[in-house]
Amino acid sequence: MAKDGPPGPDGLPVAAAKHPWHFFRSEPHVDTLFFELREVAPAAHRQFEADEWIIFQEELTDNAVAVVVTRWKQIHHPLIWLFMGKTMARCIVELRAVGPGRTLASFRAELGSHHKLEGNPMLPAAKKAYAKAARNWYRDVNLDLNARQRAHGRPGARRLEPAVR
Repeated sequence: MAKDGPPGPDGLPVAAAKHPWHFFRSEPHVDTLFFELREVAPAAHRQFEADEWIIFQEELTDNAVAVVVTRWKQIHHPLIWLFMGKTMARCIVELRAVGPGRTLASFRAELGSHHKLEGNPMLPAAKKAYAKAARNWYRDVNLDLNARQRAHGRPGARRLEPAVR
C-alpha cells in the first residue's frame, strides 16, 4: 500500500515516487442554466458546500467566464477501496455566459488513485455514479436559483430540470 505525504493546498496528498497518482478525467456533462452568470457562480459554490465539498479555487473573469474547483477528498467506500485502493475525487465546473439570462455549465469530475484506473472493474460504476451526481448537481443548482428568484419576487426560470440525462 502506498504511503502518502501530507495533503497539498488542493487536498491531494503528496505521493511517494514509487506510487504516483494515476488520474481519470470524466467526460463533461454540459447544460444551459437559464440564469445570469453572476447568479450561477455563487449558486455553484453554495451547492458544492451543501454537498460537503470544500472550494479550492474560484475565478470569475470579466463577467463572461467562471470556474469553480473543489479540493480533492477521499472516497470512503469499501468496494472502491478493494478494487481501486485509496481514491481521491474532485469536481470542476466551468461556466460561460452565452446570452442574456443564459449560462453554459460544464460539470466534470476527476479521480486519482495509486492504481491505474483504465480497465478497472469499478470504473463503469464510478462513471455511473458521477453521471448521477452531475444530474443531481444541475437539479439542485436550478432549484436554488429558482427559489432565490421567487424570494426576490422575480419570475422563475423557464426550466427546472436540466437536459442532461
